[in-house]
Amino acid sequence: MRLRLSLPILLLATAVCAQAQTFEEYLQLRKANGVSRQADRAALEAFVGTRVIEVGALVRGVVKSGDRKLLILERDGGEQLFVQCPNAPEWLVSNVSARLLMKVTRTGENSALEAELIGAATESHVAAWEAKNRPKPRAGSSATSRKRGRPPAVPGNLPGLQGPGTLDQRTVSTYSSFIRGQNRRLSQAQSDRIATGILGYSDHFGVDARLIMALVLCESGFNPGSRSSAGAMGLGQLMPGTARELGVSNAYDTEQNLYGTIKLLRGHLDKYGARTEDSFESLVLALAAYNAGPGAVSRHGGVPPYRETQNYVRKVVDTYRRLCGS
Repeated sequence: MRLRLSLPILLLATAVCAQAQTFEEYLQLRKANGVSRQADRAALEAFVGTRVIEVGALVRGVVKSGDRKLLILERDGGEQLFVQCPNAPEWLVSNVSARLLMKVTRTGENSALEAELIGAATESHVAAWEAKNRPKPRAGSSATSRKRGRPPAVPGNLPGLQGPGTLDQRTVSTYSSFIRGQNRRLSQAQSDRIATGILGYSDHFGVDARLIMALVLCESGFNPGSRSSAGAMGLGQLMPGTARELGVSNAYDTEQNLYGTIKLLRGHLDKYGARTEDSFESLVLALAAYNAGPGAVSRHGGVPPYRETQNYVRKVVDTYRRLCGS
């Protein structure tokens, strides 16, 4: 039986976290160890062997246990990790969202996870760097080929991205504050993660991030663990079959769910944008397809006469307009 991570785990570290490490040095360590993204919970649960991984967490504080100094970390869902770090950087204090590079070892499925902390950086620095350096879509699938069907971006209560690579920490903070205001149960690290995912994948797929904010708010209330009576999962309420088609292996993982959600909506916008020159009509049809399925939209020649779908489209559009300040 595989050891679950729902209980606190002691990560035994033998290396020193360099106090004077710069962000550039952290990136060099990341690249040298072949790390391109943080490990999700499922990856840690299934892991056996030795490798270097990156973990994102909220630092709750530093405590001493005998002659050891331990970082108290909190991951999504309240999971706690205790990481030994003899010389923690001065900035790594209570309530700081951080990324930590660790050399981890597990000898068997039921063995304890041992880790060696080799570097740390703030979540804001890493998230902003990732957004800025995300690979651009290939020709034929870029935002410029998706203008038809894309909702108009207008100034409003939440800022819109001005173009690829413009994601910055101020924008992330604004979105994160709004998200946490809608779901007070989220930690700062969770709301930051959702905001970064929405902004990053919206930029990648060429969708107004405010539209995705409206959709996710109406779908799940920004609850990554949400599950409907019909079995829809996570932030964007993806059905199991749809998640598999989108390449989403864990619909409760924030990044995977947002990737699938935005990719799915982008496809609907492209499909209905190719049929009409009216961007608002294509938006309405795309939202109807997201809720009821493209088959229902096709059968009824437009928004299906389902009260749930009609209310859903109206709610998302109204929320989107308010987020745009109109």
